[in-house]
Amino acid sequence: MLPSLHIKRTKIKMQNEKLKQIRQVKEQEYGPFSSNMKRIGKAWTALLGLKQDIPGYMVANMYVAAKLIRTNKNFKQDNYDDAANYLHQAELMQKDEQQ
Repeated sequence: MLPSLHIKRTKIKMQNEKLKQIRQVKEQEYGPFSSNMKRIGKAWTALLGLKQDIPGYMVANMYVAAKLIRTNKNFKQDNYDDAANYLHQAELMQKDEQQ
């Protein structure tokens, strides 16, 4: 394996582990991600007067958009970490919901 490829893979593994640890801390602090996103979707649905619930994965995607908008002003790693985690969780939720 090329040294640069090995370094890149190591960095990716470290980033994935960091994001996993963040998810674990957030779950201990706030409870299960999926059920929270679903409850937020129901609340937003009621507030907006919609007929069909906003799916939890779409709520997570909207949080991704909010985190990306925050990057317009100043760099803050937390915004990128949170966006990556929201996107990861949205992917898992949508796969689970549509299978």
